[in-house]
Amino acid sequence: MSNNKGLRTLGALIAVTAAFAAQAAPLYFNGFETNTAGWDNTNRVSSGTGGVASATGSFHANAATTGNSFTRFGGYNFGAGNAVPTAFQGYQTSVDVYLNVGGSWANDTRLDFSSAINNASGVHLRDFIFNGGFYNDATGPGANTSRFVFSASNNAQRGSAFAKNPARSPIAISNTGWYTFQHTFYEASGFLAVDMKVLNATAIPVGSWTLGGAADPIAGVGGNRYGWFNFNEFGTQLAFDNAILTVVPEPGTYAMLLAGLVAVGFMAKRRSA
Repeated sequence: MSNNKGLRTLGALIAVTAAFAAQAAPLYFNGFETNTAGWDNTNRVSSGTGGVASATGSFHANAATTGNSFTRFGGYNFGAGNAVPTAFQGYQTSVDVYLNVGGSWANDTRLDFSSAINNASGVHLRDFIFNGGFYNDATGPGANTSRFVFSASNNAQRGSAFAKNPARSPIAISNTGWYTFQHTFYEASGFLAVDMKVLNATAIPVGSWTLGGAADPIAGVGGNRYGWFNFNEFGTQLAFDNAILTVVPEPGTYAMLLAGLVAVGFMAKRRSA
């Protein structure tokens, strides 16, 4: 009899844990293993194309010859569609980008990647943009070396942003490889905040910035919009992989799942007693 109770308790724990895991599952993912679904102006290529091994699997993506690569992460407003009123909930987007320091690029060859968010009415509110470029000059972080430099802003280059802007805490990347460009959207004291991180292949941050604040009260913020390489001077040699959007459960969901775990544990304790 006690074995049956133990099995029932274990089953309850598994059910609660599975419910929690389901809440954190990606709403959108494309690693380009079978297609480029959800992306415009994008080509699927096999690992090794142009000397680039895919970040994971046997395929990744390259920018197309015309237009800038663009995704809706499976649909605006968490898939509800454009111009659909949407309440904000925390979410995270990311994409892996291959940075080739030895690519013989001209100094000041630039790149932007934006993850944008909608307002509560379901239409565009604001872009949060990684501003980057390749440099081998004598100014900025990593001066007099070949490197990529990145910072973060709400504007795209050229003319409106500059990767080496000293007011934007720029960082230098000197090693060739895959890097994850991650946006985390969340509420902070009643306003929208966005943590923007560049992580290396072992998931260690090499640069981070936090944007947002008083301009965006959370009551006026909605769901996701696009991911967009909205400035790309690397052309078809821009390689990327593993585009993801994950919605973070509401605090109430966390509380419910935690309460479930506590209740299951309490029941197990009573039964064992």
